[in-house]
Amino acid sequence: MNLYRNESSNPKWNAQRNLQGRTHYVDDDTLRFHKARIISSHVIGEHRGALLFALVESVGLDMNNTRRGFRYAIFDVFGECMERPDLEHAFTTSEQARKAMWAALNAIDAQAHTLAAIDRQAKQHAQEMDELRATVRKIGMKEAA
Repeated sequence: MNLYRNESSNPKWNAQRNLQGRTHYVDDDTLRFHKARIISSHVIGEHRGALLFALVESVGLDMNNTRRGFRYAIFDVFGECMERPDLEHAFTTSEQARKAMWAALNAIDAQAHTLAAIDRQAKQHAQEMDELRATVRKIGMKEAA
């Protein structure tokens, strides 16, 4: 698992390169479907790699894209969206969204969140492997019978 790092000065490319394989949030098809554009992207706390990634997007507020708004999204190292206003609470300017993003980021303990997320991921992975092991054993029993 790689930590986040600046990959490009282009906000969309930076977001796509950092979040690729972690979430579909900034894939071209997803952006097109939601009529979204990445306005800015931020690697948070980069000195030896960063635990959080944040972006500000312009997004269609209705199906016909007649109204647009701005919102932020914050991702942990696993690509889980930790915080994002819903469309009803989108901001009217990118600057409002950016300020709200930094306020939200300042309230997050990135290290504590990441350590808890690692524990959850490890537990989930162990459970998946136990389920797979049981499935494989059942297949072996059916073939032997």
